[in-house]
Amino acid sequence: MNAGEAGPLVSAEWLAAHLHDPDLRIVHVALDRGIYDQAHLPGAVFVDMHVDLARPGNRPETGTARRQYLVPTREEVAGSLTAWGVAPGGRIVFYDDGNNRQAIRGYWVMRLYGFPRDRVHLLDGGLKVWQAEGRPTTAEATTAPRVEATERLHERDDSLIATAEQVLAWSREASATDGPSSLLDVRTIDEFLGSDVRAARGGRIPGAKNRVFSDFVAPDGRLRSAPEALAILRGTGVKPEELRATYCQGGVRAALVWFILHEVAGLNEVRNYAESWEEWGNRPDLPVEK
Repeated sequence: MNAGEAGPLVSAEWLAAHLHDPDLRIVHVALDRGIYDQAHLPGAVFVDMHVDLARPGNRPETGTARRQYLVPTREEVAGSLTAWGVAPGGRIVFYDDGNNRQAIRGYWVMRLYGFPRDRVHLLDGGLKVWQAEGRPTTAEATTAPRVEATERLHERDDSLIATAEQVLAWSREASATDGPSSLLDVRTIDEFLGSDVRAARGGRIPGAKNRVFSDFVAPDGRLRSAPEALAILRGTGVKPEELRATYCQGGVRAALVWFILHEVAGLNEVRNYAESWEEWGNRPDLPVEK
């Protein structure tokens, strides 16, 4: 497989042509095995997002609050790659059975730790588009081949992840008169307004604009194009060149919008605030707006 053939986003047609490439590992990401056990892409291994890609636990800065979306460590990601059967030099295509936000979490985590950009991809439209095009599926579970060594990962790429301290600085700038549109909240309107409370406090980060993540997904399940995504931003009152971070509850929905803006539309300054409201809403030292 020529690395130059595929970008971050691949079509079902492209994947069907490379389905049996020996260096390819297809990863079905979901919250449970229900749909995978009924129908999945041939050769795809199942990955539970809350086992490999979003860890439960606690953090000192959020006290006793139980967290569900902690970013795995580099060592944990390396272990996952081994379990998935990704040999050195291998290629990964992520997909899921919904609107690809679970799959994109996998893509973002790989990129965060330096998995080569030209060897990690997302299937546009996931299982929904694959089946709509009449392509084959199977109910037979795939057991990943054992690999002795896996991809050599790097320390995390801080240009892809925003910290609370960075977001606080951008929030202060955005809250000023005529301040930049630095932050995009991609949660539901009820979460944004504070009526749907999913942490110790409800509300939003001061100065953030809101646009629901699903607006960046077309009705057929494919992601919006770069021109469409930029038009959505402008229609939300966000100047694309000013945007610095996306956030949601746990950095999963935010990763979907990050992918479209950063990887597809080329907004290289945009980061995923992966700790998102699960951190912000549980930290009493951070400001909240309702």
